[in-house]
Amino acid sequence: MLSRYPTQSARRSHRKEGLFLLCVLCALCVESYRSTAQAAIIDKIAAIVNDDVITQSEVDETKDLDLKISGLPRRNSILEERIDHHLVLQQLKSQPPVLLTEEEIKAAYESFEIRHGNVELLATFLESVGMNQDDLTKEIHDQLSIRKFIRDRFRPFVNITIEDAENYYEKVYKLGAQMVEKTPPPFAEVFAEIQNQLVESRVQDQLADWLEKLRNESMISVKD
Repeated sequence: MLSRYPTQSARRSHRKEGLFLLCVLCALCVESYRSTAQAAIIDKIAAIVNDDVITQSEVDETKDLDLKISGLPRRNSILEERIDHHLVLQQLKSQPPVLLTEEEIKAAYESFEIRHGNVELLATFLESVGMNQDDLTKEIHDQLSIRKFIRDRFRPFVNITIEDAENYYEKVYKLGAQMVEKTPPPFAEVFAEIQNQLVESRVQDQLADWLEKLRNESMISVKD
């Protein structure tokens, strides 16, 4: 007569199978934890700017991309520059849309493409830094929008007089030429150049003050 109960040998076999399955589950859990930990390291938070999160991967991608067409000032770190980037983009959300043409975006994209050689080399580069063509196009769009916003907001209020330009010519421009033993061109020939330099300098001064004000009014948390 057959027993309804498993034999001792069968029970040992079942225990072995159970232990084996337990080991497999533990191994899977450990691997899952490792994968999660690695993902957390890759995408850890570098800073929070109001409601925007800046990840470390964003900072690394920005550093590798080295686009720098926004006109924002250089900072001591890429993270600090990225904070400025997000602060200005947040301001743009409450402003009338910055109008960019497809030609402007295309020209900037193609310039970056030439910088890297050709289409294939650019694609390889983007893949190496964790980006694609859409990511690059968005970054170009954002930076061009910031540049145009800066120009429209600050440049109209900068006025350079002839006296300002003459003073710069006498105290800076001529002195620079003399230091490299060159004869400076007449003031009239370089007036437009000097005017543009002074306008850009004053725009940057006003921009720096405005960014500082934005930082003081914002919630910025930089993570270690």
